[in-house]
Amino acid sequence: GVFIEELYKPTVEKPVFIVGMPGVGEVGRITVEVIRELTDAQLICRVYSIHFPDQIKVENGSLEPLHYEVHHAKTGGRDVFLLSGDFQPDFTIPESNYMIAQSIVDYMMDIGCRRILAVDGFIDSRIIAVTSNDPDVLNKLIEAGAKPYRGYLSGLTGLILGVANLRGGILCVGVLAGCKNVKGDKSAALRALRFINNILGLDLNL
Repeated sequence: GVFIEELYKPTVEKPVFIVGMPGVGEVGRITVEVIRELTDAQLICRVYSIHFPDQIKVENGSLEPLHYEVHHAKTGGRDVFLLSGDFQPDFTIPESNYMIAQSIVDYMMDIGCRRILAVDGFIDSRIIAVTSNDPDVLNKLIEAGAKPYRGYLSGLTGLILGVANLRGGILCVGVLAGCKNVKGDKSAALRALRFINNILGLDLNL
């Protein structure tokens, strides 16, 4: 039920896979879009599924079924992969969403990436909250100024992180920015972006 169209396969150095989907405050989606623009990231693959909404996107003469995209850039001495999309899958069909998450994690591992960072927002004050399956990494994130996150990470963003953790051998990190505007909080996304730029050393011109 999932098809991944791979456009090219890069050789990678210190790769990290960043997930930014629609969610609370659109923090993840906005963060990934800005990284993509600042790094001039190139489209590396498209993710299609029979479980996505039955629509096509018509633009400049193209007729594209709805899909997710992964872009690739080299910045700060590492390879960065950016998963983004304009929609969440239908969570009334849980098994299909696990299938989508598993396929994305499979792709991530196939390109040689064992680090995943998921970005989202949550309804709270203007803080950055973090989680990780590595206690040492979690402590370093807290030392960098974040608070430990407790709660739920909903949607495909959380599911991909959970599936990656179950797979084993993958460093999983979640970065969440507190939002005031749940429909679109650019200031929260900027705080998340600055934190990610700092912890990963991406050398972004913010």
